[in-house]
Amino acid sequence: MSRKRALSELSDDLRGVTLLLRRGDRTVPVQTRAAVAMLATLCRQGEMRMVELSECLLLDMSVVSRRLAHLEEFGLAVRRPNPADGRSCLISATRAGRRMVADARRARAVQLADATDGWDDTDLDSLARLLRRLHTDLGLLPPQAGAGHGPDWTPTAEPPYTTASPAAPSAARRES
Repeated sequence: MSRKRALSELSDDLRGVTLLLRRGDRTVPVQTRAAVAMLATLCRQGEMRMVELSECLLLDMSVVSRRLAHLEEFGLAVRRPNPADGRSCLISATRAGRRMVADARRARAVQLADATDGWDDTDLDSLARLLRRLHTDLGLLPPQAGAGHGPDWTPTAEPPYTTASPAAPSAARRES
């Protein structure tokens, strides 16, 4: 198999695995699934300002604000005035929010255990090692590197995005 084809299949398979894992997650109410990444980030990173959360998630502040309002409505996150800067707020997960993330992680672990039940330990260890390596290597790329613009990529039309939005190139590519 050519490298180009292998990378294409890897990309498709990673997307497919992500979708299947989300589909199997019944611990998170449908209304809050879009905001779970935000909640998990708050649980992992701790209290932070909205601008920091926006940067962590690579989302526009307006999106973060809407999702945060939704999480607050369900009692999963809370914001409080920033004592160091009265113009901003600090956001954190509530006890219920942390419990939801913990429940989702436990459910994900069960889901993965069920899916890999017939695998031998060597295959499971190899997959874990290679995914960790991919995760690390992707984290080492500079921002915007490989944002869908590989050596063979050429736009078919004028891109409907600006360079100000890091998520836009991928979205634009999916629509074409």
